[in-house]
Amino acid sequence: MGIDFQKFVDWAQLRLPPVDIKGNEIRVNSIFTSDQKKHLWCNPFGGKNKIEHGVYHCWKSEKKGTLVNLVMQVEKCDFRKALEILGLQQQTLLAADNFDFDLDFEKPSSVENWEDSFVELELPPSCYPINKSPLNWFNKAKSYLDKRKIFDDRFFVCTTGKYEGRIIIPYYSEGGKLIYFNGRTIIDNPLRYRGPEKSCGVGKEDVLFFTNYQQHGEKYYLCEGEFDALSLHKCGLNAVACGGKNLSEKQAILLSQYKICLALDADESGQQALEKMKSKLSLYGSSVITVVIPPNMVKDWNEFYCKYDAKIILSYIQSTEKRFEAGYSYAF
Repeated sequence: MGIDFQKFVDWAQLRLPPVDIKGNEIRVNSIFTSDQKKHLWCNPFGGKNKIEHGVYHCWKSEKKGTLVNLVMQVEKCDFRKALEILGLQQQTLLAADNFDFDLDFEKPSSVENWEDSFVELELPPSCYPINKSPLNWFNKAKSYLDKRKIFDDRFFVCTTGKYEGRIIIPYYSEGGKLIYFNGRTIIDNPLRYRGPEKSCGVGKEDVLFFTNYQQHGEKYYLCEGEFDALSLHKCGLNAVACGGKNLSEKQAILLSQYKICLALDADESGQQALEKMKSKLSLYGSSVITVVIPPNMVKDWNEFYCKYDAKIILSYIQSTEKRFEAGYSYAF
């Protein structure tokens, strides 16, 4: 079920007056421009592709998105409140920004259903807590982790089978459910990381690696990899890893509950990923988004942590973290 036309008109008359109605379109002064001309056209019926959540298009600034996203920006509210204002059920919402009207979108899962959507996994066979592993594997695991300056009690080492010679990094839900794991090789293996088999029904784009869980509204530093997140956590910060330079809708929805600082790697692709991640986070309700990138003398936060004291890293973050600005280079 899409947006009710009259319900959106009533909201627009209250928040974006004056309103002109031209057939299926509602035209108002654009929030994206300074002049008082009706550049912003809204269609609750979803335009030519009948996107069920409605679309807007500012013909002067070329800003585009769903009407739910527009409500979030005008009301300065989160994802769930915008749904409530438009009378939509959370399970049916799709938010998008600056999109091509010819694209189709998949529906994301809701935050409330995130944990319940997983079957509790089991670790691979022959996994041991590192401190309780056979001596030869303990020595290999400890040698590897010492080089990364990360020795975490939650880690396991696998001694046989498909995951032999891998540090197993478990992902737990807030309720303590094992929902994913990532296996980092510590032996000569061209496949550096290996997750659960696809048959389990969960991939890395479905989950986030939280170093710790905080109340909604707290701040997290969003990193690419688990060791980067753990490095910042060792410095006293709340951190989370998304598994790479792409952020899925499901991950963005979960992160919408928190203030986010984008803390990606110090490489060109990390810079390129910033705007995409920021856009997606904003769409799903993240209102406070900052950016901090490790200095270009290191490639990521774990390398920074291995070379310098935690106090130096914290001082660096405090002095260089900035509010996100489109088109700005954050490399140092």
